[in-house]
Amino acid sequence: ITYYLLPITYYLLPITYYLLPITYYLLPITYYLLPITYYLLPKIPKLCTS
Repeated sequence: ITYYLLPITYYLLPITYYLLPITYYLLPITYYLLPITYYLLPKIPKLCTS
């Protein structure tokens, strides 16, 4: 089983290295978007019905 997992980890390692900075950039964006979504969520069904 480990023989099958080893190449998978080798393929995933560079992907995680590329995703790490992306998550660091997205984290503050999500923090800014969270209150906006909380304000918009109750208004969305009203907009859909109208």
